[in-house]
Parts: sequence; C-alpha cells; structure tokens
Amino acid sequence: MQLFVTEYTKKDKNIVIADIELLSQLRKVLRTSIGDSIWIQSPENESIKIRYEVRVDRWDNKQVEWTIVSEQTQTWTNEKKSMIIAMPNKRDKIELIVQKLTECGLDQIIFWPSERSVLKEWNPKKEERLQKIIKEAVEQSRGRAVPKLIFTTSPKTLIGDTPLVIFDKKTGEWTIQKSDQIYGLVWPEGGLTPRDYQTFEWKKYDIYGLGDTILRTETAAIIGGWILKNNHMF
Repeated sequence: MQLFVTEYTKKDKNIVIADIELLSQLRKVLRTSIGDSIWIQSPENESIKIRYEVRVDRWDNKQVEWTIVSEQTQTWTNEKKSMIIAMPNKRDKIELIVQKLTECGLDQIIFWPSERSVLKEWNPKKEERLQKIIKEAVEQSRGRAVPKLIFTTSPKTLIGDTPLVIFDKKTGEWTIQKSDQIYGLVWPEGGLTPRDYQTFEWKKYDIYGLGDTILRTETAAIIGGWILKNNHMF
C-alpha cells in the first residue's frame, strides 16, 4: 500500500488533506477511487511518530476526506545518525546522495565545502527540489524520519562533542565507536587534503577504511550512511 508524507488535519476518526499536488497524483496517476486506502504520515519528526492507514470517503477539487482504518505508532529515540559529505563536483550528484541517504534512514544530511570541492557554495534555489527528493525517497522506502538537510562551512560548530568517524578511501581502522549519536564524513573527488584533516584536528575521530579501490564520493556516502544507520561495524 502506498505511503505519502503530507500535512493533514485530524478530527476524531477523520483525516482531511488539502494538498492539491497529492490530490492530482491520486486521481491522475494512481487512479484512486472512493473506498481505496493509502498510508499517510506527517513530515514532522514528532517524539511519537504516527502513520495512518486511511480510506477515501469523498473528495472535490480542493481536498480529500478520509476515514482512519488503522494506525501505527513509533516512539522516537535520541538516536541521530548524520553524514557530512564534502561538496561533490556536480549538482546532480548532490541529488543522488540526498536520495540514497534518505533511503538509508539518516537523520541529517550535511554538505560541507572541502579544499578540493568544485562546488563551494550552496544554491538555495535548488533546495526546494532537494526537499521534494527527500519526501519522495521517504515515501518510496517507507521510512519514518524526514532527514534534515544542512549546508555548513563550520563542521566544528555542528559536531561539538558528538563522536565522528571519517570514512577514508585508504584502508584504515575497521572499528567505530558505537553511539546513538554520531557523524560520518566522506571525501570529495581526489580525497581529503592535509588541510581538510586540519579542520578536524580539534577532535579525536575514528577512521573507517572503505578498501583499497577508490570510491566516488556518492558511493562512499551511501556505504558509510548505511553502516552508520545500522551500527554495522566490522
């Protein structure tokens, strides 16, 4: 059954959705009819995450009214797994990374301009598209969390005392300190420079080697994100 992430209004056993884009998708793409059911959840990451199975009661051109059939709840923990990605050399790679790390279930996706990064600045005009990619990836993967998208030039301010692991292109330590809250970091094309490492000299960090082959930034980000989220440390 299809999951949608959308704002809604709840009253007793009824749900009202006024998302015109979603209404159009239900009618024109999915051919939804009265009596059909879907799952919905809010884009907000509340302490108790609720997902509703809802059945179409009636609709018009402005809103859809649903009846709640069942619900699933999940209590949020203080777990926060985040990945810092050195800005890649193409904007379409940013889209791919955002999509795949959302599917992995990361809580924060952070881009940072390293010394070798071709792209040094964030484009606010592209962020709306990235947020749409995040929403669609949560729906496709039936994820719970909607990750926060961040651009920073000051990793130190962001990380603070939280554990950090650098996923290095070289073979390094194959252990990571397990923690409910942790940041990962992957390199740009060409790898991290000595000056990049100096950015993190204020902090003790783990190094997790990703083998002898040279991975692209997006490949390393996906592998590292999955490892962090699943506590799958070798």
